[in-house]
Amino acid sequence: MQVDRQQFKDEGYNILRGIVPKAELEPLRRSIEHMVNRRKEISAQQRFPSDPQGGDWESSAQPRLQFDKDCDEKSASAIEFLLHENTLGVSQQLMAAEHVVPHQFACICSGSRDAGPMHWHRDVGPGEPAPLRGMISNMEHHGPSYLQWNIALYDDSVFWIVPRSHRRINTEVERNQLAENPSVPLPDGMPVELNAGDGVVYTHLLLHWGSYYSSKMRRTLHPGYRPFGFAALPNVHWRHWEPGFYHHLSSPAREQFEAWDTLFFEEFDRIAAIFHSIISGDKYRFRAELEALHPSPDERMVSVIMLSKLANKLYQLKRTTANPATLWGNGRDLIYLGNHFTPEQTAELWRQFQSLDEKLKLPEETRQPGFQRMSVYNPNDMPTDFSVEDFITSWETDS
Repeated sequence: MQVDRQQFKDEGYNILRGIVPKAELEPLRRSIEHMVNRRKEISAQQRFPSDPQGGDWESSAQPRLQFDKDCDEKSASAIEFLLHENTLGVSQQLMAAEHVVPHQFACICSGSRDAGPMHWHRDVGPGEPAPLRGMISNMEHHGPSYLQWNIALYDDSVFWIVPRSHRRINTEVERNQLAENPSVPLPDGMPVELNAGDGVVYTHLLLHWGSYYSSKMRRTLHPGYRPFGFAALPNVHWRHWEPGFYHHLSSPAREQFEAWDTLFFEEFDRIAAIFHSIISGDKYRFRAELEALHPSPDERMVSVIMLSKLANKLYQLKRTTANPATLWGNGRDLIYLGNHFTPEQTAELWRQFQSLDEKLKLPEETRQPGFQRMSVYNPNDMPTDFSVEDFITSWETDS
């Protein structure tokens, strides 16, 4: 399946018809429904006394399957479809990278009641994992570093987008409307009309909206893909899946996931080496390891900022009893990365990021329309007076 890379760059999305071949649509629906029925049974068994009879599945406005946890031998074909030439293959066409790997594999399902419209948003936090202008510039220089999909197994027009919004911050008109009411159509917004088997691939930096969640049958695959061997550290560099489902897959698919698992751990080891160079004040090793992680000379500061956010997660991991999965990715990977450090080392690491962290903050916590939550971090702007070399100087001086 051929994609329009120029349209994706300009508009932020491609709508692709017939992503699911006709012969595979019904078998894929059966696999998904098998997972739904299993998840409903588990949800009902795990409910609290105050919950509805069906538990959290019944109470959710938009229940989701997580394939790595919900699949079994009868439904593993749903995971294998995400390795198809129409999904993984298209993602490979859109990303200039040596490897393209699943970040998540989920299915968005209809709830048991009408829940109405959600909020317009981009799939980034306020200033996280980096300010929006930095992530946009990263994409302008290197191409997309994360792709999301909606692939409809039944006709679906819930999803709306604002084309071209991935190349800019919110306009004043958008900010005002999002502050007043984030759940109505935005100027230039458009519905993505998908027939059963169609898909839309888009960048997570695009403004988008779940226009109306209802009880109408909805089974829309929602995978994401990230690159390895890319010009920069991807904006989405964690993963939400973890091994434990490989035995349900065919041998070629299992081998593919095992190879991808290796890529993740190699990247974690490189990040650990970068962090150790900061802790020890080894500026030469830091520059070399950062260049290996972000080979392009453009926008390396964006990667340093993303590393600062991860350093904070490590600091929290060593000092709280929070579930690691609430801090970063699937949780397991953060534990692996954390095993490279003592609590004292993570404290020193976070101390060395303090000067940069202060540069990223606003004077006070504010609500940021389009980002869904309050934050003290600047959602849009990179530091104008703090380069990679300034960062090195800051921890050299403090050492």
